[in-house]
Amino acid sequence: MNKLLEIVRRKPTLFLFVSLAYLVFVGLIKWHLTPPIGALWFLLGGAIGVYLLDAAEVFLALNPSPFRSFVFIVGFVVVSLFVATSSGNLLAQGLVFSLYATLILWQIGTRQISGTLRDWYPPFLEKWGIVVFITLFIIETFLFLAWA
Repeated sequence: MNKLLEIVRRKPTLFLFVSLAYLVFVGLIKWHLTPPIGALWFLLGGAIGVYLLDAAEVFLALNPSPFRSFVFIVGFVVVSLFVATSSGNLLAQGLVFSLYATLILWQIGTRQISGTLRDWYPPFLEKWGIVVFITLFIIETFLFLAWA
């Protein structure tokens, strides 16, 4: 129980609000302002996604975190693209979009604190890595919205 409280406490509230606001906004656009009842799975997946990486770090005692690396980002982009465009599972789609938003917020926070994203990207991508990552997020969002 203490570990669950640690996970909730260490996550900035901003992360939860940004992720869920994004999911609500995208959901309303996708379902033309009348989301089906199944859209609750989309929001539930998003809520899980906000805390999933933190839970893995706490329960598996991962330090340094493998989730804050270029290898993870590349793998995640491939998997999230598949889930966003090919999966009909709204829980999984909400989860990957929320994870994507969390990773973006982590990178922004790291950049503000340390002034660099050296731990996230190789030297040749350090300046443009987050721009490419956010661009791919926007593309995936449009693909999700365009898919039937």
